[in-house]
Amino acid sequence: MTGVVGAVRGAVDGDCLVGRCRKEGCTVSLGGAPRNRLVVDFDKPGSPLGPDQARCDYLFVAEAAGRALVGLIEVKKGRIDASEARRQLQAGARGAEPLVPSCRSIVFRPILVSGGGMRRAERTAMRRAYVSFHGRREPLRRMACKARLMSAFAP
Repeated sequence: MTGVVGAVRGAVDGDCLVGRCRKEGCTVSLGGAPRNRLVVDFDKPGSPLGPDQARCDYLFVAEAAGRALVGLIEVKKGRIDASEARRQLQAGARGAEPLVPSCRSIVFRPILVSGGGMRRAERTAMRRAYVSFHGRREPLRRMACKARLMSAFAP
């Protein structure tokens, strides 16, 4: 194992660790996620990001089959602004980089979870939006509320 979950657990205040991803009435299912995992709520007291910093909602870290799975999650209930979601996810990535040791076996996903539809312009912007993490760029992935988080890590 990579030891990424342990490294992150040791670097964050236990008060911001949560057992589920739920904001604004929208839930992300952790069903099928590896047991060796943790979820950091960046909005909770004790978060590694300051209260006035831009941020996404969650950092998900897990270990499975010798790989580290790292997901940054932004949850939106209403109208989606792709550029704002990308900005929040990138801010979360900058905040997570010191917490998550860099290694080749990291599978990184920036994830936008939403319950509503998207206008055509926002769908186009989403296809062009990328987030950088430890020198790698990944496109934003969109999921519906109640979807399984692990589907974002499928190839």
